[in-house]
Amino acid sequence: MFKHMLWFLFAGPIAFIQFAVSSEAPCSAGARYPELLRGEIPLYPPIARSAHITGTVVIEVTVERGSVTGARLTSESNPYLANPSLANVKAWQFQPEDRTTFLVEYVYQIRGEETLLPENPRVELDLPCRVKVTASPFKPTETYGSTDSN
Repeated sequence: MFKHMLWFLFAGPIAFIQFAVSSEAPCSAGARYPELLRGEIPLYPPIARSAHITGTVVIEVTVERGSVTGARLTSESNPYLANPSLANVKAWQFQPEDRTTFLVEYVYQIRGEETLLPENPRVELDLPCRVKVTASPFKPTETYGSTDSN
């Protein structure tokens, strides 16, 4: 098993996202996966994370000539997880080849100690068949407005 651990620095306040890329055998033995050329790193959808929504999204992806031509959910999933997952997979680009269809699994987890501020999630990629995003829970802060009685 071979893994890369990379850190990315985003503009603005210092923020890091950690992700791992695995070069293990594809998720499904015997399944044929095209070679992924480009894909965006998914994040934990903010609304789902704030609401502590977790779950798995399984998408059937069809690729023709290197582009995703179809993506559909294979089971019922929370829309706050499913819609961003579908948008992410539709942006992927593959090595041009014949039409192929395969499954991609997105796993969203919230684990660890609760923090006062949201921390960037850990993203594990076993592409193109599995994406796992793990975030720490955080306690949303309450904002109080002034209550003038005048």
